[in-house]
Amino acid sequence: MDPGLIQELKKIMKKRKRIVFASSTPMNFIIFKPIADRLLADDRIDVWFTANHSPKKLYGAVGLQNAKLIRHELAELKKFDMSICPGYFFKPKRTAIKVEIFHSVSIDNYSVSPKALRFDKLFIIGPYLYDKFISTGTLPENDTRLVKIGMPKVDCLVDGSLDASTIRKELGIDNDLPTVLYAPSRSVTSGTSLEHAGEEIIKTISAMNVNFIIKLHDRNYRMWRKKTQTDWRHRLDEIKTPNMRVVKGYDICPAFWISDLLISDVSSVTYEFCLLDRPVVFYHIDQMIGAVENKERDRWGNEISDLVAWGRDCGQVVNNVQELKDAIEYGLAHPGEKSDIRKEFAQKFFYNPGQATEKAVEKIYELLELEPAL
Repeated sequence: MDPGLIQELKKIMKKRKRIVFASSTPMNFIIFKPIADRLLADDRIDVWFTANHSPKKLYGAVGLQNAKLIRHELAELKKFDMSICPGYFFKPKRTAIKVEIFHSVSIDNYSVSPKALRFDKLFIIGPYLYDKFISTGTLPENDTRLVKIGMPKVDCLVDGSLDASTIRKELGIDNDLPTVLYAPSRSVTSGTSLEHAGEEIIKTISAMNVNFIIKLHDRNYRMWRKKTQTDWRHRLDEIKTPNMRVVKGYDICPAFWISDLLISDVSSVTYEFCLLDRPVVFYHIDQMIGAVENKERDRWGNEISDLVAWGRDCGQVVNNVQELKDAIEYGLAHPGEKSDIRKEFAQKFFYNPGQATEKAVEKIYELLELEPAL
């Protein structure tokens, strides 16, 4: 190769902006994947990936190939132009610009924390999260760290990129029956609907004349949370019925797209599903709600949380499997009920639906002082 060309290539490589994405679970990867895909296509940017535990295991699980991986402890010490993280676990020492993109719109407000002050920019998902940072005194109004972006993960629910027939074919669904999706919260100390009533819930829905999809949080599986008591990957195989499909991947959006009704407990997926304006059922677990209420009192002195005050108004709340069966039948028969509330929730929780990836990438280029990619 011509020596002059080699020298020119070296100059180009030296000028490339270096970005690292940090994950703690596969779900985190799904959160930033739309952004990472765009930046990986730009030769001016050198993209790296790190993980809280094993980068090889995590990114192998999500099918990321030919990527630059770096161990968590080394990534925190390496010099990068920017880090992008959907959580507070990554603490880089030599990164010029630290960006927090948040992993959910959870109404338990885990994300509203003084830990956010470590970041240079907070890519806010929606008005609710923005207002919560201000109303709690965590950040002052109009703080320049707050950037109204949205949630790139759910752009596909609005931009027309998902194809229902393809998704149904991949899941082996070839009928016109209504489809019900069960997506409980991640395993926590207090227990979720999965731990407290999961097998009853699954047995009840399996007996109904519906297509039944189960999408568990990655932290419901032992491979991502060792102290999970039940090996749900194995257990679901044992109790599987002909109308049941278990989503093995980590992106819930394709399952959303073909589902007529969603069942969860306190998971923020309920608010993501509101973007599709379809019925939601909340399975009430006393211990979960109690944990949220205790946290609300301990952190901010509030007697009642937003979750209990209004956070489940977009759906039906049930306390047992008989009520669940009745709610599913009612929701499928009356899909338009609470539509106005669901639409209000979608506006409350999300900026720029369908355009969040574009907004995020535009801001990243601005922060890196790069011209937008052609």
